[in-house]
Amino acid sequence: MPYDAVTRLHLIAARARNGVIGNRGALPWKLPEDLAHFKRTTLGHIIIMGRKTWDSIGRSLPGRRNIVITRNAQWQAPGVEAASSLEDALGKCGARQDASEGNAPAAASDVFIIGGAELYAQALRRHIDTIFLTEIDADFEGDARFPALDPARWRERSREHFEPDRGRSFGFDFVHYEAIPERNLPTSPGEPDAQ
Repeated sequence: MPYDAVTRLHLIAARARNGVIGNRGALPWKLPEDLAHFKRTTLGHIIIMGRKTWDSIGRSLPGRRNIVITRNAQWQAPGVEAASSLEDALGKCGARQDASEGNAPAAASDVFIIGGAELYAQALRRHIDTIFLTEIDADFEGDARFPALDPARWRERSREHFEPDRGRSFGFDFVHYEAIPERNLPTSPGEPDAQ
């Protein structure tokens, strides 16, 4: 089934104030609230990840159709479909999943890109409908960063704030961004207004 059959394409990530999303293949923070948010948001949908993200998770995520992008044509893992590129992964999104594998049973209309940094950068060059971003109000050491978002392309739809607490020295926000339709993007001086 072609990519056009995918109704909505989303990114979901957690990002520190300095843009860090990972360090040596792991999250550099402990934030159970974010893991629960991730599960609630992606459950029942298709998730696409790079192979390094798969390696950091180490298993297929239940209740979701898992697609892993890898350059290794021989790569296999239980409960996962392999794809050679983002385009290939999106092309697979319409195909049925064997329900006996315990993942989401049929093609879902919502597809979530779940990482890593290289895949986020590729996906942001396409049409992404929404971004679910956990913004962590602290800086962390790391070797993977979330790409900068162009404020002319994204508007904040909602934000839920959480203050630091006893077990956590930093606050964070669950932020939902939506793409600004191209016809509403600001125009350059001298260009007619987009309608």
